[in-house]
Amino acid sequence: MMTPDSVVGIDLGTTNSVVAHVDEAGIARALATPEGDRIVASAVYFPEGAEPIVGTLARDQAILYPDRVAQFFKRGMGETTFLDDESDFVVDEKKWAPEELSALVLKKLMRTAEGSLSSNVGQAVITVPAYFGEASRQATRDAGEMAGLEVLRIVNEPTAAAIAHGVEAAGEPGPVLVFDLGGGTFDVTVMGVGSAGEIEVLETGGDHRLGGVDFDNLIIAEMARAVEAELGESLEGNPGDLASARQAAEEIKKTLSTVPSASKMIQASGKAMTFTLTRDRFDELLADYLLGVEDHVIHTIEKAGLDPSDFVTALMVGGSSRIPAFQNKLATLLGQDPKLTRNLDEDVARGAAMLAAKLTNTVAAESFLARMPKPVDVCSQALGVTIMDTPTGRLQNSVLVPQGTPIPVTKEEIFGAVSDGQTVIEVELNEGATADLDIVTKLGSSIGQFGRPVPQGYPIRVTIDVTEEQLIRVHAFDGESGGLLCEMTVEHKGLISQQEKAETMRRLEEMALD
Repeated sequence: MMTPDSVVGIDLGTTNSVVAHVDEAGIARALATPEGDRIVASAVYFPEGAEPIVGTLARDQAILYPDRVAQFFKRGMGETTFLDDESDFVVDEKKWAPEELSALVLKKLMRTAEGSLSSNVGQAVITVPAYFGEASRQATRDAGEMAGLEVLRIVNEPTAAAIAHGVEAAGEPGPVLVFDLGGGTFDVTVMGVGSAGEIEVLETGGDHRLGGVDFDNLIIAEMARAVEAELGESLEGNPGDLASARQAAEEIKKTLSTVPSASKMIQASGKAMTFTLTRDRFDELLADYLLGVEDHVIHTIEKAGLDPSDFVTALMVGGSSRIPAFQNKLATLLGQDPKLTRNLDEDVARGAAMLAAKLTNTVAAESFLARMPKPVDVCSQALGVTIMDTPTGRLQNSVLVPQGTPIPVTKEEIFGAVSDGQTVIEVELNEGATADLDIVTKLGSSIGQFGRPVPQGYPIRVTIDVTEEQLIRVHAFDGESGGLLCEMTVEHKGLISQQEKAETMRRLEEMALD
């Protein structure tokens, strides 16, 4: 018998995803599939004449049916495709957008939670990389909606990890660095943690296209060189051989986190060989990525106005943080050994579940989580409006809300009418920190009327509001009368139509995905 609807936290990852729930005692735990897996591969297999399969079985089918398996689609959220060659992912004449594929994974996690909790699941907090812009965040919201979920909040992955850490390992208050290296994204976040569990994001940085899959690619390239030298064959000539090599590369990468050398059997064009990789050689392959990570960490710390020695702790999250080279790099940079969270693969989802429970008041009143203040997050990208640069006569972006501004926030600035006799105003909202309109992303626009001609330079007051949920609202007011000229709430339409969304929702409702 079903109990009242439950609320969950979901880490929707590039390579793996996790769903978690806070029980009546206030304990957050990852939930397992009927097969006993708490970690679900973010992969979808489309067998001929049958409904899609999500999870580890789907990922394994990539060896036999590489054209019918979708993986790493999180990297395409907010874009038209996720494939490296920029082609569409099409199976049986149906084009699948990254949002739709993500919705299938979310539906699988939703079914997993319902089976584990014996309860309907209607609401969720879903995590995203801190560097995700509005288009990627909206695509994640769309995926949740298509899966049948009410998305309570989109929260940054490092923030969710810090919530889990703050609740369960309360220690010395002060600056905390969260190093989140997952399967496809890298975030470094500087946070202030208070004695009562207050969490405030101070600065974020990272690379939304850096993670475990890139390290797998390094190993695959090394395999290809070995295959060419020993077998005289091309590893990339057969999609099945390449898919098998990818699976072997991931296993080697994981093994090298605990032992100095790892070997796997690989094949190309029917010929087989044993491939061996040492940790020392893997570290050499990682050299450029290690330098890039170092630059991101140092830059983020400097933007926060801190020194590497200021941190009371450094928290490592994400499965790729198990790689010793990254642990050693962070230890060298900060002068202290970083802490690995209790479970690198599950803590982001658990932190999201804690926030979900707090937002819905479904946590024990006497628990530390109930008493802990809501975390203060930051605006993931800079926000500005299009203005005319008077000296040059060129249009440019004027930033009102810098990246990293704590939210919720309201920022305003006075601008002037462009020309004498102006009667109409158009406000364009942009995402990006540069003045160059060719580089920033236009999020929307709104047109208003003065009701009369105004002279050049007539004051126009523009405000940008960003809520806790990172919803963005823009208003333009008459600078003298105070009257509202125009307003808009950013509603990114996504890259799939409402009709396609409705069709996907209908399809998913009919799928078991369990």
